[in-house]
Amino acid sequence: MRGRPVDGGSSLPSARSVAEQCFDKYRLESDPNCDIALRADLEALAEHFAGLNTLQSVFIKHLVPWRAFVRPPNAGHAAIADFLITRAAIAGISSNYDALIERRAWDYGSDFQGSLDGDEATVDATQHGPLLKFHGCSHRDRLSTIWARSQLTEPTIAARIHRSRIWMAANLRQKDLLIVGFWSDWEYLNAIISSALESVQPLSVTVVDLSPADVLQQKAPELWQIAHAENVTFEHVQESGADALDELRRAFSANYLRQVLAAGRVIFEQTTGIVCDAAWLDMAKFDSETLYGWRRDAEGVSTAEPATRIRPGNSEALGFFHLLLRRAGATQRADGYDLNGRVIRVINGAEAVLSSLRAKFVEPPVAMTADIVVAAGATDLGVPSNVVRSGRPGDLVRPETGGRWLDLPSARAELNI
Repeated sequence: MRGRPVDGGSSLPSARSVAEQCFDKYRLESDPNCDIALRADLEALAEHFAGLNTLQSVFIKHLVPWRAFVRPPNAGHAAIADFLITRAAIAGISSNYDALIERRAWDYGSDFQGSLDGDEATVDATQHGPLLKFHGCSHRDRLSTIWARSQLTEPTIAARIHRSRIWMAANLRQKDLLIVGFWSDWEYLNAIISSALESVQPLSVTVVDLSPADVLQQKAPELWQIAHAENVTFEHVQESGADALDELRRAFSANYLRQVLAAGRVIFEQTTGIVCDAAWLDMAKFDSETLYGWRRDAEGVSTAEPATRIRPGNSEALGFFHLLLRRAGATQRADGYDLNGRVIRVINGAEAVLSSLRAKFVEPPVAMTADIVVAAGATDLGVPSNVVRSGRPGDLVRPETGGRWLDLPSARAELNI
């Protein structure tokens, strides 16, 4: 779950900033006598237009600076997208209008969209962990985004919130809740989410927010009470949301890759007669995007596809070859290993034909820099992936995969390991 924008790099406008921009534009273009007291209160300003029956036609369509919500996603948005695609998080709930989480998911190659109500969340859950945007979305049904308390009685919005509350009560029951930002700056939205969570009986609540505890309690007293209910484990992490989520993602990726390596431990020890060194099971302290690339390779998917697994699949041969390289003294690098001056990338080829797998890895030149690509577990039938004339690595018109592609036995012979 998450509340206000994940901080750290996206520079999204605050509610006060949006109010000031809307007010200044309206006063300049339409009503120089508009009450100056509305300039710092976004909800009151929205209610002003609701009272004039121009909330949609003037405020939402003309005054809201939607372009200000278009910013590069930060590490926190990337982490949420990753967790939802892999289902490491059951669901995300957001009071933000922006599409930064969706944009990061699209960058990873996922067919991802946010859900506007509980019914959509149920459908989206068949593809990935749903992102329920009960406050509305800048890209989907913009005119139904929520800006004022009076909108809650409108039939369309009231029905949407009702469906979302039913979904939350059914799907968040006795779960561990991670709240990034102690919910919304909108008091009435805090009341809605608190009422929806009253019956879910969370196992734990972890709040990531830089504010001190007394400020959090004052901001959302109902939610604070839920977080401190009997038998609920509560933790407050005073840290940037983006930094905390990125740290959590790095830990998730490192644990995933450690499982890949451990999957090959038994066959390594049986084959070599050597006890696996515990240090060979550890990953270097790479950043989260580098570790994500290693996870993609561990799944056997190219940079055109997202990593989708919460835990490794068939990884015995893959882990075995990783351990062979580490025993031989290969050093980890962002794009694989360095062994005696050669860059080696290791990809999970379980249940795949080498030529077919290679055809899926036509990637940008920056993504394919290896001298040797080892498809551990793949079968080499000695046939080309395409009867048409192949391209050249790095060519923009007719690209081709780079490096020599080898199955595991050929790679062991080539590298003498």
